[in-house]
Amino acid sequence: MNKILAVFNLLRIRQYYKNLIMFIGIFFAGRLFDFSIYPDLILAFIVTCLSSSISYIINDIKDLESDKLHSEKIKKRPLANGELSIIVAIILLILIVAVFIVSMIYFKNLLFLVLLLFLIANGFAYNFILKKIAFADIIGLSTNYIWRALAGCAIINIRISPWLTVTVFLTALFLATGKRIADLVLLGLENAKNHKKIYDSYSTPLLNNFLILNATALFVMYTLYCVLGPLEEGSIIPLENQGLLVYSTPVALYLIYRFIYLVKANPKIVRNAEKLITDKGMIFGGILLGIIGIISLYMELGSWAFFIQS
Repeated sequence: MNKILAVFNLLRIRQYYKNLIMFIGIFFAGRLFDFSIYPDLILAFIVTCLSSSISYIINDIKDLESDKLHSEKIKKRPLANGELSIIVAIILLILIVAVFIVSMIYFKNLLFLVLLLFLIANGFAYNFILKKIAFADIIGLSTNYIWRALAGCAIINIRISPWLTVTVFLTALFLATGKRIADLVLLGLENAKNHKKIYDSYSTPLLNNFLILNATALFVMYTLYCVLGPLEEGSIIPLENQGLLVYSTPVALYLIYRFIYLVKANPKIVRNAEKLITDKGMIFGGILLGIIGIISLYMELGSWAFFIQS
């Protein structure tokens, strides 16, 4: 059992939730309840999760010696603490690559293949170059979410709005910047430098400025998407519904404000994005945003058209 848990830690299964962004395309394309597309989409989700593990494994092999000297990382990294050998890690890599090749033969989707290769290449670029360069590190991490979102659309042949693509990127950038601030608040500058060398180039005031900049850009871009993004040729969403999405902008703004508040008031949650779902304010805002989205994109509101268009 311990070996299985060690393998899960090496693959970073706890990070697989990040690939759920692949499902954003079907929601905003109005195909959330088109169950015929789910088998391929779920299989693509699994393949994408395994593909993202390639970067994690290679990173752990590359940083093996430095992780052994890191009091926090040695507890979480099975190669550093000796739970797994490098041989096991290499075997897992070979198996994942084999699964990747077989899945590409099955899907026969060139765009999906290219986007996954971009995701893997982005992981390599981050591990070997970007994570050593201030701000390039968080931009590199955030770009991964673009490839994930586009891959989810490519596998079922739907087009994601450019507005939404940029919104996904800015959301990831906003969260990553907040996490950097939370690290500095919790660890202090000196300990943060020991945690990640890149923190030598960061300061809390500087990151605070970028957090506000990211928040502003995110809200403006989401608002533009709500006004312009859904109105696309060939959309299966009833025209009279589309204008309703703009009423989600106050909720989106609340979620942005709430996250900024948590960066200062509860940085432990912000350091681990998966813990954000334990915050009542984020839960409330997320549910409300989802309800407005479903009403806007999926419910027939014909008689309300005059109100939306007025």
